[in-house]
Amino acid sequence: MIKKIPLKEVKIGMCLAESVKTNTGVVIFNNNFYFTSRNQIVKLLDLGIKHVSVNLAQSLYNDKTEAEKKRTIYDAKKEFENPEKRIEKMKEVIIETKDIFDQGDKVVQDIMESARFGKALNKKAIRDETTKILQNIQKDPLVSLALLDLKNFDEYTFIHSINVAVLSVAFAYHIKFPEEKVISVGQGSILHDIGKARIPVDVLNKPDKLNDSEFRIMQKHPNLGVQVIESDMIDNQIIKEIILHHHESYDGSGYPSKIGSEDMKRFASIVSVADFYDALTTKRPYKEVIPPANAVKTIFNLKGRKFDPRVVNHFVKTIGIYPIGSIVDLSDGRVATVIAFSKEFLLQPVVKVISTKGQDEIISLMNSDIYILGINSDHTLKTLDSFTKKK
Repeated sequence: MIKKIPLKEVKIGMCLAESVKTNTGVVIFNNNFYFTSRNQIVKLLDLGIKHVSVNLAQSLYNDKTEAEKKRTIYDAKKEFENPEKRIEKMKEVIIETKDIFDQGDKVVQDIMESARFGKALNKKAIRDETTKILQNIQKDPLVSLALLDLKNFDEYTFIHSINVAVLSVAFAYHIKFPEEKVISVGQGSILHDIGKARIPVDVLNKPDKLNDSEFRIMQKHPNLGVQVIESDMIDNQIIKEIILHHHESYDGSGYPSKIGSEDMKRFASIVSVADFYDALTTKRPYKEVIPPANAVKTIFNLKGRKFDPRVVNHFVKTIGIYPIGSIVDLSDGRVATVIAFSKEFLLQPVVKVISTKGQDEIISLMNSDIYILGINSDHTLKTLDSFTKKK
């Protein structure tokens, strides 16, 4: 929804629908610019600008009335008042969702091989996979997030791109992007590392950390990726933006263009956070895996430096402060795994107690006096096991 509003009503997180220019035609802020500080608004006021056009559908702020907020909280509590029933609902689509990941792994492997040998990319397969991811998220936003730890060490290269697509599509769906833009974000996510197909194999598959020379070679993959899609006649600007700019940083220290702050690309910024999160939570030869909740904390601490603060805030609401699969210590002395959450109660997710007696207990912490003390590092568990193991 496009709306022209008085500048005094502009809120942090609003997105410009049209460029803002001075009386002489000099562009101050381009269309699709997000307001991130009061200083930007004051700058326009000082220039005598009284109104701006904003895109409310793409703005990243909470414009709900108090009554709407209360209703949202009520609905969240209602959704999880019977946590066992909610988890059974998730189980209904868990295997279907796993099939989407498995098929996506094959799709990415195929397009990477096509890019490496100069063959045409299977554009239909890429769009179909993205559409399946979105449809699955529309059925139940939590289920795909529950399977992000499916990947094994030896299949990281391909499933990583699907994980990033799931995270990015869930994010775009969460902030209510139009469906076609959500699809484009998903396609860009699947293709974000396509340029690595043109990186020498000895650098790409090196089991140790890259040295400076090798890292400079690796930094070429965004530009190489754009070359791949342009040669294949893919002219979607969102896809191109994601491939080219997903390694840029908010402070301007990223690559390849070293853009930052006000010039950050919003679609690429979404994929950048998703890419970083999945990399953190994956074990590699030169690094240990970081628990999901600690990965979220790391990303949150990097906002304003590596990541756009407005994107980080919504990413946390999308994936949770304690993402599904987190192993936590409870205040009653027990250990549990997080299996669901509401964005209205991020600190009070639904957990499944890890029991040595074979008896499952599912607790909604938003309706309980029990609370999370912290992350438990002594236990490991594939999230899928929480939904498929028999009692």
